[in-house]
Amino acid sequence: MEHQFFESLLAIMVIALISTVVLQRLRLPNIVAYLLAGVLIGPHMMAWVERPDEFSFLAEFGVVFLLFSLGLEFSLGKLIALRASVFGLGGIQVAFCTLFFGGAVWLWGTNLEATIVIAGALALSSTAIVTKELSGLRQVHTRHGQLSVGILLFQDLAAVIFLILVPVLAGTGQEPLLSALGLALLKGLLLVVILLSVGKYVLPHLYKEVARAQSEEVFVLSTLVIVMLAAWVTHSFGLSMALGGFVIGMMLGESHFRHQINSDIRAFKDILLGLFFVTIGMNVQVSLLLEYWPRILLFSFALVTIKALLIGLLVCLLGDSKNNAVKTALNLAQAGEFGLALLALGSMQGLLDPEQASFIILVAIFSMVASPFLIRHSDKIGNLIFGFSNAKKDQINQSKIQLSLPNQNHVIIGGFGRVGQTIARLMDSNDIDYIAIDHNINLISEQRQLDKNVIYGDCTNMKMLHSCHIESARMAILTFSSIELAKNTIEHIRACDVTIPIIVRCCEHGDFNELISLGADYVVPEMLEACLVVGTQALSLLEVAEKDIERQIQEERNKQLKH
Repeated sequence: MEHQFFESLLAIMVIALISTVVLQRLRLPNIVAYLLAGVLIGPHMMAWVERPDEFSFLAEFGVVFLLFSLGLEFSLGKLIALRASVFGLGGIQVAFCTLFFGGAVWLWGTNLEATIVIAGALALSSTAIVTKELSGLRQVHTRHGQLSVGILLFQDLAAVIFLILVPVLAGTGQEPLLSALGLALLKGLLLVVILLSVGKYVLPHLYKEVARAQSEEVFVLSTLVIVMLAAWVTHSFGLSMALGGFVIGMMLGESHFRHQINSDIRAFKDILLGLFFVTIGMNVQVSLLLEYWPRILLFSFALVTIKALLIGLLVCLLGDSKNNAVKTALNLAQAGEFGLALLALGSMQGLLDPEQASFIILVAIFSMVASPFLIRHSDKIGNLIFGFSNAKKDQINQSKIQLSLPNQNHVIIGGFGRVGQTIARLMDSNDIDYIAIDHNINLISEQRQLDKNVIYGDCTNMKMLHSCHIESARMAILTFSSIELAKNTIEHIRACDVTIPIIVRCCEHGDFNELISLGADYVVPEMLEACLVVGTQALSLLEVAEKDIERQIQEERNKQLKH
């Protein structure tokens, strides 16, 4: 039995890897690759894995970690900044699409529980696909990008609510649905209060102690234990495990540990989430695709078209331009990973007939496959439909918006000791945005009380640097006392083809040439520069001419740096 489980898991990993590599060549999202891998090795095709249910519980943790990562990004400040598009446009979009698709599914002849699950799933879009495509196109901070992100935020919140509803809808039927929903809501509120209290008053102190251990293994293990404990608590209350992950993630998202936690947990999240989508693919009945492929293509086209029309109309009615309406609509016209998760969980709980679930999942998959093409060519599609005359003006305004944002044109400061703090003060004096990274938890706590933008993390970790938007930064300044730390950081930055200027402080001038060879643009040898400053002051007091002082100091600097 154990040998068979290992063989099945190995088959999943191998086919998922091959599918991901192949589809990335076609610039298709990884989600589609995982789904395709599941279809290929599932019981309805090659039957390499005959019992997908063996992996369902493990795969569900992928959704838990996905919601946890979402919670990390779901900061209160971000919510307030996008409140109009989140609660206004986002709330209307989810309600409108859920009612529309719910009515259509109800007329199709589905019961109430299945109608709620299917309508909720189709109303949601793909956060992973949309944010990845907008980031690649550098359109996240354009007007239509901000509208899309705001709507996705509300959709993600709505997904949490739908995931809570699934186990309630799958109840034994011994109590009325409204009573069950009310009880679930009360339990959910109680759990949220408990988890929020733990997240605010317990976890920060716990992570401070963990950070003092200076052990990456302890830090990662602590995060895994906390997420799994939160999932266990919500599961024991009869609610979705994903709710616990989301709430704990949201609380940790307000802390300065957020970036390091996110980079540490990403590998676990991606692997488990991939396994989750593989299990979805394994439950897809391929015979449906072969028998009903014209109907599936028609329904996929209808889903994308109707959803785009609904969202575009709502954006226009709320006062935005047709250009932004078309782009926002095309960004969000697909189904999403939360919708697939909702359908899969609904099927596992017996709310959906397997054949019915497979049909809707196939429709969702086809809409997701088409999504990258629609997002990348939204300008051409918009021009084809309306022939926008103000497109160029919109692009100019959008680029102005991008340049003023704090996640672009900022400076990354590695190390926040005395040198890093001095540089930060100079940045503040000149209104230049910066992100400082340090691993001294006591220092970080002190500096954050002074409203300094310093976070906990490891500068040699490229995932950490990517989360600080190093690709769009103006420069990186490394102030470490450890020369090895500086070398590792430079090597990692240049290995990822990041070409921003790098300024490095080093204690000894003998390391100058090696740092330059690794990719540093400017190196400041601390001891040498201190000696030269003392020499400059001494010669000045000895009444040596200023021109001669400058010449001699430069000659001495060049001479020392050559050795």
